[in-house]
Amino acid sequence: MASTTCGWCGRLAHMRAVGGAEVVSDQNSRLNVGFEAYRCAHCGRLVLAYGWTEFQPTNDWDSAPSDLWAHPQAQEPRWLPPAKSNRTFADVPAAIESLAVEAHDCLAIKADRAAVALARAVVEASAKEKGVTKGSLIAKIDDLHKLGLLRAHIKEAAHEVRFGGNEAAHGDLKPVDHEAAEEILTLMDEVLNELFQSPARVARARQRRLERSQALPESENATVPEEPPST
Repeated sequence: MASTTCGWCGRLAHMRAVGGAEVVSDQNSRLNVGFEAYRCAHCGRLVLAYGWTEFQPTNDWDSAPSDLWAHPQAQEPRWLPPAKSNRTFADVPAAIESLAVEAHDCLAIKADRAAVALARAVVEASAKEKGVTKGSLIAKIDDLHKLGLLRAHIKEAAHEVRFGGNEAAHGDLKPVDHEAAEEILTLMDEVLNELFQSPARVARARQRRLERSQALPESENATVPEEPPST
């Protein structure tokens, strides 16, 4: 196994196989389930990879590679504990931040439909937090723009999140491409930055400037009169 995100430390790290693989029959399908322990090169903790394979019980697993998941008949494994995104959103209200972090956690384990559905919820909750509570999500996004809270291109980003989340939210049951889900969450992050994080950074910078100005000696803070031009 090359690398994956460790569910303990949250770092992308090399995983080294520890011991051999175990394979058992899955009574609910025609596939077998393989299990193998790995050690994270960053934090040293053990993680468990598991997944399904087309091997039949009569196959000789001793002839498989030491890394079970390098075998061509083994599907991509899942990991326990599952990796989390370790994302945070400074200056975003706690309830909305929780939704956004959960969306990224879903993306980290490739629960892509859940991720985009939550991203849509983040945009709608953000609009309500800013006092835009009436109408459909389309109207809420457009109203945020009219109020000067979203620039034109961020308004379009919010609509793209809405489009992406609609299929999952409305039960269309269409598969969501992982790359598309990543893009939708990137746009969700842009909306959060526009509505909450960027204004808060600007406000902090202004406050620090005012504090520095007030801390200056009175002589330095005073306006120096201009000298008359020489004749």
